[in-house]
Amino acid sequence: MNDRRNDSRNQPRNPASGRPFTEDFSDSKLTEVHSQLSREKEEPHEGFAGIPVFIVFVFCAFGFWAGVYLSRNSAGFSASTFDLDAVKVVADSGPKAFEPDAAKGEKLFAIQCASCHQVTGLGQPGVYPPLAGSEWVAGDESRIIKIILAGLVGEIQVKGATYNNNMPNIGAGLKDSQVANIATYVRQAWGNTAAPIMDTKVAEIRKSIGARGQYSPKEVLSEHPLAK
Repeated sequence: MNDRRNDSRNQPRNPASGRPFTEDFSDSKLTEVHSQLSREKEEPHEGFAGIPVFIVFVFCAFGFWAGVYLSRNSAGFSASTFDLDAVKVVADSGPKAFEPDAAKGEKLFAIQCASCHQVTGLGQPGVYPPLAGSEWVAGDESRIIKIILAGLVGEIQVKGATYNNNMPNIGAGLKDSQVANIATYVRQAWGNTAAPIMDTKVAEIRKSIGARGQYSPKEVLSEHPLAK
């Protein structure tokens, strides 16, 4: 008992009431203080806090600036840059007439033809005939266009050697300009010196032969004999 009284006398006192602080903060008083604090401050909750409006505004402004910057500094970039058959334009943005392009033809040849005739144009002995120095490539341009458009099947003599294989109609799925570029490349690569081929000529022959099947070598030669 005496110890309690001594403890009570030694405790810090509230200057306003003269009583120890522990007596002033009874359970009911503490509950009341807690309730007041709860009303003044939001209770914590799960989840992420919302992004301040200022931060959202800054990011939107940066995105708008980036779009304007790229549009003004793209150096006239166009997706057609990588199109092998893109239409060329002049300074006034008007269309320009087709010009045979052996460089584009080389790229198309690598995709469509090189697996058989090889990038060297030498073909494969006994299997696929060479195009380099071939008499079938030179001369009448209609011959090579028909072979590319409709294909060729059967025994064929090229530079004194015999070949007997099947060439598909790769030109059927290509544009006239693409066929013209491939034929132009073949007629001017590996030492060949034949004239280039226009897309209008390809369109003319495509219309004349229609969706026919593959040519035989005999049929092609009857229409377009080899130069002697």
